[in-house]
Amino acid sequence: MPAFAKNPKFIIGTLVVLWVGYVLYTNYQLDMVTFYLLPFDILKLQLKLSAIVIGAAVFGSIVTLVIQWLWGRSSNSNGATGPLPDPKTKTAA
Repeated sequence: MPAFAKNPKFIIGTLVVLWVGYVLYTNYQLDMVTFYLLPFDILKLQLKLSAIVIGAAVFGSIVTLVIQWLWGRSSNSNGATGPLPDPKTKTAA
């Protein structure tokens, strides 16, 4: 057995990928989901459940990345341009 296969990150990552594949394959077998946008069947939208699951995953990933980017941006904008000088060192200017 290769050394990388004994790594817990690899094992957990493999299990997650297999689980996501199972969820997508199982939901792909289901019928269409119908959204009625207007009454009396004037306007309806039919989507496969797998498309809804994939769309939700992509949307959640994008929202997570945007929130992380905004969070990192706000912590860096404290007004300081660099590390604070060490008060113990004295330099003649």
